[in-house]
Amino acid sequence: MTTDLKNDIKASPAQLRYADTLFYGALLGFVTMLITYALYVTGVLTPQIPLEEMPRLWSQSAAAYRAAGNIPQGWGWVALVGKGDLCNFIGIAFLAALTIFCFVQLAIGLLRQKQWIMAIIAILEVLVLSLAASGVLVAGGH
Repeated sequence: MTTDLKNDIKASPAQLRYADTLFYGALLGFVTMLITYALYVTGVLTPQIPLEEMPRLWSQSAAAYRAAGNIPQGWGWVALVGKGDLCNFIGIAFLAALTIFCFVQLAIGLLRQKQWIMAIIAILEVLVLSLAASGVLVAGGH
């Protein structure tokens, strides 16, 4: 692609809003993970599984880890968010949901621009991602 062609390509306001939301959201998620990790390793928040036991559990399966800490599967971790080793899930869940937030904003922008087909695709994307994140559809051994 030539330099002239790159300069001629312009992003729509909806695309710019999506990019800004993704950028600042990712930054917020990363900072959240840093803070919650610091709370965990410094012992400010008591962990569900003691830090000393972690090396023993590293070689185990996720199911063994959950069993050792009496951690429920799926969204059950939310009830334990005050525990040091599980509070970092806040940032991870936020980052995972960030794409949904971006698509909601994109859909709103596309509706304002009366780009109906693209708006419907964005709305369907929100619905599919939300359904997948909900845990209603359970597949695999996780």
